[in-house]
Amino acid sequence: MNKSLVIGTQSFYFSQFIHEGIDNALKNMVEKGGINTLLLASHIDYQSTETWGPLPNSTDENYESYGFNCEPCPEFYEKTIIKPVKTTIPILHERDLFREVMDACKKIDVQVYALIVHRFPDVDRYPTLNMKTVNGQSVPKTLCHNQPDVIRFYDSLIDHLDTKYALDGFCFALLDHYSLFGFQSLTDELADTLGIPSFSNPEMGLSCFCNVCVVEAESNGIDVNKVKGGLLEGIKLGFIPHKVEKMKTADEAIRFLLSVPEYLDWLRFRSSIMTRLHKRLYERVKSKQRDYKIGLDIYGANDDWKYQTQFAELSKFCDWIKPMFYSCTYDAPLSPKEIGEGVKLAKELSGKPIYPGINCLPTESEDKIRSAVQCAMENGAEGAILSWDYCLTPFKNMLTAKTELLKN
Repeated sequence: MNKSLVIGTQSFYFSQFIHEGIDNALKNMVEKGGINTLLLASHIDYQSTETWGPLPNSTDENYESYGFNCEPCPEFYEKTIIKPVKTTIPILHERDLFREVMDACKKIDVQVYALIVHRFPDVDRYPTLNMKTVNGQSVPKTLCHNQPDVIRFYDSLIDHLDTKYALDGFCFALLDHYSLFGFQSLTDELADTLGIPSFSNPEMGLSCFCNVCVVEAESNGIDVNKVKGGLLEGIKLGFIPHKVEKMKTADEAIRFLLSVPEYLDWLRFRSSIMTRLHKRLYERVKSKQRDYKIGLDIYGANDDWKYQTQFAELSKFCDWIKPMFYSCTYDAPLSPKEIGEGVKLAKELSGKPIYPGINCLPTESEDKIRSAVQCAMENGAEGAILSWDYCLTPFKNMLTAKTELLKN
């Protein structure tokens, strides 16, 4: 196999390792999928596979995940009110599966990254850190990236994992579903977490107007009340949320911004916050003694603005990028051709290795998986991350992706 070719998968549901046995699970990953890179979730809020349907490679009914998969080590979190919580999942809470899986990977030359998501066990304990909408409501279970305690939590987590585990790197997935701007519909994982398919009113997707963000914005000369008024006008005009959610072309975006220029003002401000956070975490990881690689898990460059981000700026603070082409709740999933175009644009804007997330769930046909991989590789991808989670990926789909990847 081409040594530079990255074939990865990710794991949030560690119970699959108990069901198969760690060594056997890794053997299946390598043999069925050609996996040489594993993204292991350090922690997660409550999630269940129940809404995804039957498990394809297990006789268990479903799996749950919650809390820290690694040992919590609270001594690293003294500077933040956000505290680590050991997973409560049976069997898992008695062991450090994060370490056990990592150690087993080392024996077979599989790279291990800590997959860090913007989700927090016991999140209801931190209401003062919640994102705030344009009308002052709290966004449920969602903490603002700009809150000092959230930033210190990520600093603490990096120090914790660096000290206690021999990782190959970190993959930051801080933007998945929680940084949408102007959306009312909810993406799959957030809908599962909250138990609702959409917010009750369109204002709920217009954030973040917490005290920390408002004070910083005003210090930068932004008229926050004017921004709020403009965004609410965008709702009256019918742009927010539904047209924003579906918007794809430059013409649509320009017409929208001409009508609601305040959207761009706040978008520019919030995107600078996201860039600043990723820069801080990148520099903290790179300051450590180990030669870590840093991955960025993000949506495609075509619609990065919907997530309060600037793809080209964020890409400066990583070593490789995994665009999430498999997650398209608001419209039809991307076609193989669109995936190829997305890879090409990501490569042009970043100059970094691109390992796109390829949907290998049971709902995907082998033909589409094959075509998606082919289009990605033809447009400059240097590998792929078979997604969404190892326990949800049929072996036949892994084998299909592997076979196509190894042609390159």
